[in-house]
Amino acid sequence: MYRVSRIIVHKSAEARHIRVARPQVHNVTSSKKSVRRRRRDPHTQLKVRRPDELLAIIPYLIGFTPDESIVAVFVRSGQIVLMARMDITPESASDELAERIDRLARQHRAHVLALVAYSAASLPANRLLTRLMDRLGKHKLTDVLYVGHGRWWSLTCGEECCPLTGTPFDPSSHPMSAAAVFAGLGARADRGELEAAVSGPSPAELPSVEALADELITELEQLDDSSAPIRLLASIVEAGSEGGALDERNCLVLGLLVTEIGLRDLAWALIAPTNAEDHVRLWGSVVAQVPPTLAAAPLCLLGMAAWLSGDGALLNCCCERLAQVAPEYSMGRLLAEVSDRALPPSLWQQIGGEMQAGLRAELGRLAG
Repeated sequence: MYRVSRIIVHKSAEARHIRVARPQVHNVTSSKKSVRRRRRDPHTQLKVRRPDELLAIIPYLIGFTPDESIVAVFVRSGQIVLMARMDITPESASDELAERIDRLARQHRAHVLALVAYSAASLPANRLLTRLMDRLGKHKLTDVLYVGHGRWWSLTCGEECCPLTGTPFDPSSHPMSAAAVFAGLGARADRGELEAAVSGPSPAELPSVEALADELITELEQLDDSSAPIRLLASIVEAGSEGGALDERNCLVLGLLVTEIGLRDLAWALIAPTNAEDHVRLWGSVVAQVPPTLAAAPLCLLGMAAWLSGDGALLNCCCERLAQVAPEYSMGRLLAEVSDRALPPSLWQQIGGEMQAGLRAELGRLAG
């Protein structure tokens, strides 16, 4: 299975002169407290001219440091329109992997590709890259790189630029990494850390969380009019999306409210590209607090916010946990299709903008 993370990166006419203008979103952690990270400057551009600079920026664009992975970079008209992380496969499965990369390239009309393999096993990784180069020859491959054991090798240059022993590489000390952090980007140590962010409470915490949820169900049942849940939802979402830290109680209230499909869709209508990062943080806090029985709707809302903010890695992790806790949940299946097809966030604006506008208007009327 492959993992896709969308980015938007500006590139000049020179093949390796890349301006990184689309940073990743990293506001959700496995901590039980809402963490507000330094906001990134959307106007910051990081110029990438060499392979080592590309390698240094990749973890900040996909959200974590890749391991046993193939990362494909898709360029169209001087812009990187997609970056995809795929599980590294055996050489025997190279045809299928090449077909996936080619399909994504055609889907996003990419004319230029770069491939990077991260693996501790150098020989199988290099063989896989070589087979991919053969099968993707109709695309222009600017860089094909292998990274392992603290070094990198290029399969597209001669010894004058890439010695047989490889080039030593420490991303933590690279100037591009420092520039990425200064620009407000962040990278987790590995994908496991990202998965932990959507895993919910620990088994030891579940009994107390479920007991509090039962108490809150009783309180919510005592609300005296039909619009009270809507007003409560709107007030908590507003407080959380504007930077207020939601405590366990408010997170559980949100989790309970959005089990009702109408309220879930009203919360969904509040998520837009302009505020998606705020909702990533908000629904990430909720997902971290709610038990599995309440996780489906918050995971979907977090996944939608991740998609609209361009955080494909987080979207994929939400899809994977949804497949575990609520495989038949309809909104989860929608998210899975978005992930599998690497659909651009702009598509939702085209097909869902009118529906969202109507829901926002309804929310405003009902909430007063």
